[in-house]
Amino acid sequence: MANDLINSNAVAKEFGSQVTDKMADFFEAEFKLRALTASRRRRIIRSHGHNYTYSNHQNTGKLANNIKVTANGDRKIVSDGTRASYGDGSYHGMYFLRTKKGMSDVKATLKKGTKYAESLKL
Repeated sequence: MANDLINSNAVAKEFGSQVTDKMADFFEAEFKLRALTASRRRRIIRSHGHNYTYSNHQNTGKLANNIKVTANGDRKIVSDGTRASYGDGSYHGMYFLRTKKGMSDVKATLKKGTKYAESLKL
């Protein structure tokens, strides 16, 4: 009789890990796409009578290269790297959040992630 019962804890854990993996992959791909878009965004900085283009003076493409998924126990973490990942003078990924467009990109991605999670079919 005990062999006929379904181990619901094991099934729930398996579904949970599948959802976690799919969501981590979704957010990694989506944030890399948004970071690459931001690296091509031209932002003019006016300083001391000179105009500088933001994308020419900051290595904004490094953010997309440093976004990675790491496993931490039974969960996945999407990270933009550490300060050491940007040691060559380029900006840290958190600078992406200082601009209004960066903040709206993050909010839109999180909203899109919610819709993606609701549409998952396992």
